[in-house]
This record gives sequence, structure tokens and C-alpha cells, in this order.
Amino acid sequence: MKQYPDIPLLDQDGLHRIPLRFYALLLLLLRPYLCWIVTLVMPEAERKAVLSFFYPLSDDFVRAVLIGIPALLVLAAVSQRVPYDKKLRRGRAKTFWFGVWRQSRWLLLGVASVDLYWTISHLPAYVALRAPGLLFVVAALALSCLYLLRSQQLRLVFSEWPEDKKA
Repeated sequence: MKQYPDIPLLDQDGLHRIPLRFYALLLLLLRPYLCWIVTLVMPEAERKAVLSFFYPLSDDFVRAVLIGIPALLVLAAVSQRVPYDKKLRRGRAKTFWFGVWRQSRWLLLGVASVDLYWTISHLPAYVALRAPGLLFVVAALALSCLYLLRSQQLRLVFSEWPEDKKA
């Protein structure tokens, strides 16, 4: 009989743990921003070469950044998923981030499907020879769409929000 390690299903606030696959999905959807940060720390001469490796046209990079804006909102909502002290008086901010968090599954599904469509429609000719990494991105985006649609754990996670701390 298999012995499973004792992994707690809830975090310290009594909420379901956010799965690591969710964070990997955020990294996938926020890859234009990560690429942008990587190119900012490189020397000036190499920036354009590295950015043009991932996005041959500058318009593609701008579109990818615009497509990923809702994923940034979800990332901000994840960072706000902590109990608030009543002394801080963040009632409006809490309801806004809770609203974003409740709709995060659909926001991420929209971002992933638009990104998948955009990536497939702008694949270069002979993509398997020239840019095989793009095929991996297409497969990962398709799997992320399926994960967002089928995951029962994500449904539970997106329905919860931490309670306020007692004063």
C-alpha cells in the first residue's frame, strides 16, 4: 500500500492551498513581462537581439503585453489574498480584489485562449525548424486551457477569500 506524505490541504488561514500548477500557469501567461524584465538587465547592445528572438516583430511584443494585462490583475489579487486587520480600513480594496479573484478563472481562461489563438495564427513558416520552442508554448497554452476548464481544485480556491482578523 502506498504511503503518502502528510501534506496539509489548508494554509494557515484555513483556505485551500493554491496549487503550484496555478503559479506555473501565471508564469506562462506572463512570459512577455518576464522577457521584458530579462532584457532590461542585459547590456544595451544585446537587448534588441534577445527580444527579437522571442518576438520577431515589435508589434508582437506589444500585443503580447496587452494580452497579458488581465493576468497581471490576477497576480495582484493573489498578493491581496491575506486576512486584513480591521484597523487598516481596506473595505473597498478588499471587495475589489475579491471580485477580481472570484472571476480569475475566467480571466485566465480568456488570456490563455487569446494567447493560444494569437500564437497559432502568427507561427512562422517552417516553425519546427526555425522556432521549435513556439510549438512547446502552443502545447503548454492548450494544456493550460484544459486545466482551467477541468480543475475542481481551482474552483474551490477561486471561491474562497480570507476573513478579517479580529481586533
